[in-house]
Amino acid sequence: MKFDFKTKVQQEIWQLIQDLNDIWVKGRPEDLLDLFHEDMVIISPDFQELGRGKEVCMQSYKDFSTQADIKDLKVMNPRIDVYKNTAITSYSFEITYEMKDKIFHDTGRDMLVFVREGGKWQAVWRTILPLSPDK
Repeated sequence: MKFDFKTKVQQEIWQLIQDLNDIWVKGRPEDLLDLFHEDMVIISPDFQELGRGKEVCMQSYKDFSTQADIKDLKVMNPRIDVYKNTAITSYSFEITYEMKDKIFHDTGRDMLVFVREGGKWQAVWRTILPLSPDK
């Protein structure tokens, strides 16, 4: 999906988000390591720390992608705010996946923070805010 962003940096960050999603959906979570900062943190919807460090965070993506058969992922309504070497991003998502012979359809908002070090943008913080979780 194509979105019009005002700056080249916003376009660059959006491409990183698309790459990140493409990598884990296609079952290559190890490739995320290059996109994650050493101090990457994943936070739960109630803002409790779920994992710290890029290896641990990559493993959480790997665990999900090996347990779930991703049927469809749609991303919409992105917002990217850039402040020098920090980018705060969010987008709406809809995901359909199968796990343990059950089909799930979840919607929510994915939030990521990126930092730029050494000329390279990397994800450093992530949380998902569910909008309508399956019961």
